[in-house]
Amino acid sequence: MASTPWLLLFCLAAAAASSRVLQARAQPDNKDCGFPGTTSYVDSTTELSYAPDAAFIDAGSNHNISVEYMKPQSLLSKRYHDLRRFPDGTRNCYTLRSLVPGLKYLIRATFLYGNYDGLNGMPLFDLHIGVNF
Repeated sequence: MASTPWLLLFCLAAAAASSRVLQARAQPDNKDCGFPGTTSYVDSTTELSYAPDAAFIDAGSNHNISVEYMKPQSLLSKRYHDLRRFPDGTRNCYTLRSLVPGLKYLIRATFLYGNYDGLNGMPLFDLHIGVNF
């Protein structure tokens, strides 16, 4: 009987953790940078919904990655098929929805060069979060 409180505590912790995962997965703020579409889609790899980034930025140009990187297509998540390039300006900023002070936000950025320009070069860029960072 001494293990019953520990089992209950474990079950409560597992339930709380799974609700956090479900809450995080339900966030509608995933942006697909460079996606040429006008409506959101659900990525089959992550099961997350991604929205086009056009409504959040007014700079850059969209490009498709090289076909050689899309084979076999089933291994590459849809969010990597397109990209947004920023050839002009020293800083290009996305406009995010209003942030609530005190809340924590997860920013996850992934990058794939994908030889979109045929130059086989390594990309070089800086990534800044916020105005002062």
